[in-house]
Amino acid sequence: MMAKIPQGFEARAERRSWYSRADAESLLDWLEDNGHRFVGMDVAQKQDDGNWTLLADRLDLTRQTENFEAVRMGRVFLTEYDGDGRMFEPVWQDRAR
Repeated sequence: MMAKIPQGFEARAERRSWYSRADAESLLDWLEDNGHRFVGMDVAQKQDDGNWTLLADRLDLTRQTENFEAVRMGRVFLTEYDGDGRMFEPVWQDRAR
């Protein structure tokens, strides 16, 4: 189950849960600040016809036990895969209550 994201991010999502690099980086900050476990990220490319293609490259951190390191790897992933028409979908788990 995903935690309710801060107001404003939802409005800027081009699709339901896909974000620009800048917003994805801000979401990583929010995840880290609030203790949510970051577990991965998908990337999609917007085509000229307006359709989206999910790229095969994805970041899977489900086995990463150190959240700080997972967030760092997420930032590296964003840097490596950023480009025109690219959108990112961070995936996380709520912190334990």
